[in-house]
Amino acid sequence: MSPDPACPRPFQARHIVFASDGRRLAGLLYLPADEARGALLVCHGAGSRKENHAVMGEQAAAAGLASLVFDFRGHGESEGVMDVGGWHDVVAAGETLLRLSGAPWLGGRGSSMGGFLLLLAAAARSALFRSLVLLCPADPSSLLAGLDRLDQGLEPDPEVPSSGGRFDSASLRPFLETVDLMAAARGMPRVLVAHARDDASVPFAHSERLAGVLAPPARFIAVASGGHRAPARSPEVARATIDWVLENA
Repeated sequence: MSPDPACPRPFQARHIVFASDGRRLAGLLYLPADEARGALLVCHGAGSRKENHAVMGEQAAAAGLASLVFDFRGHGESEGVMDVGGWHDVVAAGETLLRLSGAPWLGGRGSSMGGFLLLLAAAARSALFRSLVLLCPADPSSLLAGLDRLDQGLEPDPEVPSSGGRFDSASLRPFLETVDLMAAARGMPRVLVAHARDDASVPFAHSERLAGVLAPPARFIAVASGGHRAPARSPEVARATIDWVLENA
């Protein structure tokens, strides 16, 4: 179980820069004062940025975990545009976190697009991640709908005001039209999925199907309401995240 939140551990925070496919990516690194029990990589959604998920990084560090919250390519302070190599950023960030923290293992938490890319990265590099937490993980159809909105000059997600983002629609469209997320997730163990029933951006049924192809141990949290951002804002889901990665270390 996670430590008593009334007795958090001290931690240090600093900005870092690391490379992914030749691009400079920006991150917020949180290191506990004592030796890290493990590490948690936090991946934001489309049009978002690291600062929107900094609280999760702080909570992880207060629980004795090293953590890294970073800007994907084409987002926040990172270079480039989001393209088909977006999942490479997850791998680069995870390897950077392990190297800088000396942590013995790595867990990942991803929201929406971040959950989609985290899942692809874990499928390609299964030895890198010990466990995953996926919050309203985006499906290819929802991401394609977001590109449609961008092409129309609208926010990529009607539920979530964008903090900005640059996308290579020409390369992303054929990729999203052919990627099989269920095949990537099939048989994957140690995955927690959380999704709000009233999510208008990514169908709740998508996470139900995703949970159905996972191998045990797995857990599904149905958040009653609150829309697309509800799982990422939920204190209960935050506690479940820390418990999950510690239990599956």
